[in-house]
Amino acid sequence: MKRSLWILVGITLVLCIWMAGCTQPSQEQTTPAPTTMPVTTAATSVPTSPTQGPPPTAGYIEGPLPSQYSVEVQVDRNRVAITPNITVTFRGGKGINFVHSMDVVVSRSDGRIVTGSLYKPQVNDYLELEGTRGTDNVEVFINLITGDRYRVYNNPEAFRSYN
Repeated sequence: MKRSLWILVGITLVLCIWMAGCTQPSQEQTTPAPTTMPVTTAATSVPTSPTQGPPPTAGYIEGPLPSQYSVEVQVDRNRVAITPNITVTFRGGKGINFVHSMDVVVSRSDGRIVTGSLYKPQVNDYLELEGTRGTDNVEVFINLITGDRYRVYNNPEAFRSYN
């Protein structure tokens, strides 16, 4: 008798579970939209004009970075050779794990803007951008995984200075 009671209880549970699954309204399956990942791009040159939209440096917090996110960057200007390249090197720091990307914007003296980015930069990763033989303004932005964007470097860099 006990055995047949357990079988009856088991069959009742199976029927309840089966009925609960069959009586729910059908739901349409939706395909999630594809996500895009940021891509490290090579340096590009874009001419500027007064009718363009906001400059590419809009939407940032003026540095320095908060101490828990601190990292170092090094900007070098090739002042000796005939190629006026600007090299920006990511030197790392205690906030390296919080850095999503590093963006460099060079406002050249001929009116063009050259940009470059490093995604998840590691120590000694660098960008080399083409400058002019005049004075070019270099801006370096650190984008954190928190979504904050800090300008950590903003200086004019002359090709040659005669002091």
